[in-house]
Amino acid sequence: MKIYLDYIFLENLVLNLILLYQVSIFTKSHLKKTNYIIGTVFIAIYTTIVHIVNLSILNNIGIKIAVIFIGIYITFAPKIIPEYIKKIIYYFLLSFLYVGIIISISLLFGINLENIISKIIIYIISGVISYIFNKNMWKMWKSNIKKSDLTYKINIKGQEIIAFVDTGNNVKDLLTNLNVIFVDEKYKEKIIDGNKEVIIGFNTIAESGNLQGYIVKDIEVYKNKEKVGTIKKIIMCFVKNSLDKKEYSALIGYDTYIENLKGVRLC
Repeated sequence: MKIYLDYIFLENLVLNLILLYQVSIFTKSHLKKTNYIIGTVFIAIYTTIVHIVNLSILNNIGIKIAVIFIGIYITFAPKIIPEYIKKIIYYFLLSFLYVGIIISISLLFGINLENIISKIIIYIISGVISYIFNKNMWKMWKSNIKKSDLTYKINIKGQEIIAFVDTGNNVKDLLTNLNVIFVDEKYKEKIIDGNKEVIIGFNTIAESGNLQGYIVKDIEVYKNKEKVGTIKKIIMCFVKNSLDKKEYSALIGYDTYIENLKGVRLC
């Protein structure tokens, strides 16, 4: 029985190591090794205990979900609720795909999953396939975006500004979980009056430092004179001599595009 329980623990440890790692990749989250290990071990221990103690309460779906919630919280220690919910959603979406790939491979090749070595190998291979699939799906979504679809007009306090979606821009303030829009400095004085100032730290290959931003509410967004949405709250950073020679005066991040502007479709 001891060996059997060891196997149960090892299986679930590998499964959740792969799943939580993929969640960190696709949510662009920093993963601390200690939290990562503790979170996966916590979930694996629960599954092992369920096999030791035959109590219906431990098999309750609500308890199982609660354990996953706790494991995700331990792993990522999110500071705000929206970011926590985002990771939970990603965990379940990725787990459905991951488990489906495991089942498909085992059935397709007639692999006996009673053997622990075979199981671990299938888990690892399925994890790689799941990662590649999700990565390429994201590329498909981005490749389906036409340049003409990326230009919008935003209205802030009566100021109409031509904005362009930068699909490589995912700048976000981790403290407030707000996305960031970069706007030409010439609009600064007309917009910032009365808005709360925030400082955002950034780190790129070229440089690192702090950005001064302002929390702006109720930004109306238009395309071809038709209103497509309202951004309830966002951080606006003003840049000098970067956008004044372009066809636009603001840069919208990819997350804002997906969340507030009806995003990208596969067809």
